[in-house]
Amino acid sequence: MKRTALVQTYHPYTQFTHVHPLGVMMIAAVAQERGHTDCHVLDMKVEDWTPEQCVEKLFELKPEVVGLSAMTYEAGCMHEVAKLVKERLPEAVVICGGPHPSVADTDVMEDESVDFVVRGEGEFIFADLLDELGKGTTDFTELSGINWRNADGEVIRNPDRSPPQDLDELPFPAWNLIDHSKYYTVPRGGVIYAHKEFATMFSSRACPWRCTYCHNSYGKTFRERSAEHVLAEIDLLVKDHGVKELVFMDDIFNFRPERAKTIARGLIERDYKLKLTFPNGFRGDILDEELVELLVQAGMYRCMIAVESAVPRIQKVMKKNLKIEKVRKIVEFTAKQGVMVHGAFMLGFPSETREEMEETVKWAASSHFHTAAFFRVIPFKGTELFEQVERAGFALPTDWSAYEPYETEINLSEVPESDIDKINKAAYRRFYLRPKRLWQILKLIPNKSNMIPFLALLFARRAYAR
Repeated sequence: MKRTALVQTYHPYTQFTHVHPLGVMMIAAVAQERGHTDCHVLDMKVEDWTPEQCVEKLFELKPEVVGLSAMTYEAGCMHEVAKLVKERLPEAVVICGGPHPSVADTDVMEDESVDFVVRGEGEFIFADLLDELGKGTTDFTELSGINWRNADGEVIRNPDRSPPQDLDELPFPAWNLIDHSKYYTVPRGGVIYAHKEFATMFSSRACPWRCTYCHNSYGKTFRERSAEHVLAEIDLLVKDHGVKELVFMDDIFNFRPERAKTIARGLIERDYKLKLTFPNGFRGDILDEELVELLVQAGMYRCMIAVESAVPRIQKVMKKNLKIEKVRKIVEFTAKQGVMVHGAFMLGFPSETREEMEETVKWAASSHFHTAAFFRVIPFKGTELFEQVERAGFALPTDWSAYEPYETEINLSEVPESDIDKINKAAYRRFYLRPKRLWQILKLIPNKSNMIPFLALLFARRAYAR
């Protein structure tokens, strides 16, 4: 058994929000189950650590294995931590995983500070790798799902490994390895909150739609935890950790409506009086009224429905093919149930014109959404969109921090950079500066004394800041 530290890396950016690092917590849970009990989870974001501060903590822990997880825009931080670990703890094995290393494994292994990359859903791969390292193994040819270096320094890319199919076979995340109170003081995913004592949850993995811009971290085969398994974790969170609010981060919680309804009914029966929020979104054109009503009874006070574009041509370009009018109706219905409904929109798809962007903004402003965000389209590595624009000869940044969602200057559209930025800021003003909408937000928003000043600052940054 080797002492192991798992690090969620962090690149400071303007979203100001955070959720529990479930990826590394799941890695830790399977490692513990396998007998690797000397395991630690470090979350650079909740600690607000620089790479130097993180490695100082690692130096105190003296782990033999350091696992680093990163999103694309966190890749720079990941490599800086890897470099500093090798300087301070030269004997430590550095393993990188998570969304970015999974799709940019060749790039990541060019960094000689990185010993291994674990690709894809890495719970069992990482545990197997710990087993082999514990045995003193030097030839990892038989271990699928990794990149590694042989004795000659040659980088070997082993075949992929299939992801877990039965999610009920996985343990719950390692809730015992984090300080829950530290998450109470940071804005969580979705920004708005009812209770500070919250937990983040995934009840399923993957989304079967083929949107060109979307990640492929979980593949395209929807896999679900049973309602009973999800409810058992909720029981643990409420009884052992005092959780009062759940933040569901599923890509598409409502893909199998009957399972979702069973979860809702289980919460209603338990009567924990939890608050529920769904900041990662429902698929709006398959969301039905019965599920909305059940989730409201279970405690849902806010949800997000991703629209991206209100223009049929752009829906085809991005391969989402959302039925816009169905979405409009379910948003109106959900809002009438007293739920704050958040809309997500994207501006700047390849070939998108100014008129099409403005049509989306107009549609959003006329909808029953209470809140909205207007994101710039970003071609993350590993997506179909990235491959499309790369094939088209588009000069994409090699600095991964440029893929940060709120400050990027990547522009794939027909609209000049200076103009798309103005359209984006004007979208916030057009959407929010409506007395009826502001009154609805004021009426429904929880924790008004905390939330209103914060949201006013956020609006100013989105709508006016240069």
